[in-house]
Parts: sequence; C-alpha cells; structure tokens
Amino acid sequence: MKRSKALVASRRDEITAILEVRGQVSVAELAEHFDVSALTIRRDLDYLESQQVLTRQYGTATLLNPFGRPSGSRQIRANKAIAREAARHVEDGDCIFINTSSTALGLLEFITAQDVTVITNNGKALMLEERQNVSVLLTGGEIRPPRASMTGEIAMETIKRVTAAKSFLGCTGLSANFGLTSATSPEPAINSVMLEHSKQHVILADSSKIGLTSSFQFGSIDEIDLLITDTGISDDQVQLLKAYGIKEIVRVEPVLSPIDYDPITAMR
Repeated sequence: MKRSKALVASRRDEITAILEVRGQVSVAELAEHFDVSALTIRRDLDYLESQQVLTRQYGTATLLNPFGRPSGSRQIRANKAIAREAARHVEDGDCIFINTSSTALGLLEFITAQDVTVITNNGKALMLEERQNVSVLLTGGEIRPPRASMTGEIAMETIKRVTAAKSFLGCTGLSANFGLTSATSPEPAINSVMLEHSKQHVILADSSKIGLTSSFQFGSIDEIDLLITDTGISDDQVQLLKAYGIKEIVRVEPVLSPIDYDPITAMR
C-alpha cells in the first residue's frame, strides 16, 4: 500500500514537471507515457486541480499561470517542497490545525507520523485520499466557494473547543510591519482562533509572499514559531523577520520530489 501511494505521488509530480515544460498536455498523451488508463490520469489531474496546480479542459490539462511559467513553475515546486518539509514537523499523536491554504493542506500527503488528528476548515480535504495514520475532522460552517473554505460562528466554535499541538497556516502576505495577512475577509478570524488555540505556530509561505501585505491581518510576526519558506527569500529578509520576532526560519529548495527526473527527455 505504501509503495502504491508513493508511485501515485511520484506520477503526479512528474505530470506537474511535464506541464512546466509544455504548458499543456492531453490525457491521452499522459496515459500512453505512464502506461496507465485514462481514468487513472483523470484522477491525477483532478487531484492536481484541487491543489491549484492546473486547470482542466476537455481532454487536456493546462498549467496555471502559463504566461509566467518560470515564476509559476518555481512557485509550484516551492509549495510542494514547503508542504513536504512541514510534514516533517508533525509528530506521533499530534492534533493539528490546517487552514484553507492549499500548501498547508498539501502536507497531509507527506505525513508519516502515526495517530495524527487534523482539524481543518478547508472543504477540499474531502477530495484527499484516505490515510490510515491521519484522521481528518472538518470544522463545519458556512461554505464559501471557490476556495471551499468553512467560516462563521460554527467553524469558530469548533476550533475553540480544541487545544492543538500545532497550527500549520498559509497566508497571502507576510511582512515585518503588518504580520500575517489574508486577501479574503471571512478567513482571518478563523486563522486567528487557530493561532490562539494551538501551542506551536508554523507558517507556510513561499518567498513570493514575503514582504507583501494584504487587506486583512490575522497575526503578528512574533506569534510565529517557525516559518517554512523557500530559498528565494533573501538573507536581508530573514534577518528582518527574525529581528521582529520570528523564532525560526527554514528555507527549502523548490523541487518537486527527491527523484531525478528530466521531463523533456521523458516525453520524447
């Protein structure tokens, strides 16, 4: 079972790498390349679409942000690497909060710790494959498309009944002066309660978000125990954030997976 899940994850990483090079690819091409059924490829593409990696059209998949592919490619790689690193900080028996961030939700794929309980207001958690070592609880609340976020009093009351070991939160912007910010108005209140009811605060933000300020604040810099970002963050930015109170910053290389893979050669 573990080997099967590893093969699925590896295939999805390779599909992303192919899209980074070509921009668009058909289901038929992918099925032939990987020697699997079209139904299997469509399931892979459904998952990658839920992670905001691509968009679907009839019979084809297109990488998001195709006109800025070098930037878009790096961000996809960075977010995947950040999620993988975040999963390393989940320990046996942990109860953790995850907000509506696709990067934060992505860490579920990489959790190896046992008996982990995840509480999230991200409705897209329903689309993830079941994991024997992870139990997922949805907060309930008002559903707000297209992000499938759950907000409102019901969601907040659910979170308030829990004291989590850790919260893993994404954000729209993170700056020394304005702290953690979000672009949407209902979600910051949920994020704030998650911070308040967790013992350790882990923020997942690729380097493109560092220094940015969005509309709605939900936390200050000195509330962050660990920031996981990518190597695009500068030394000056690291020093500034630490001076404002971040306790630890981990920088990861923006790579899709540990395996060596040449998407150009692979599709020849």
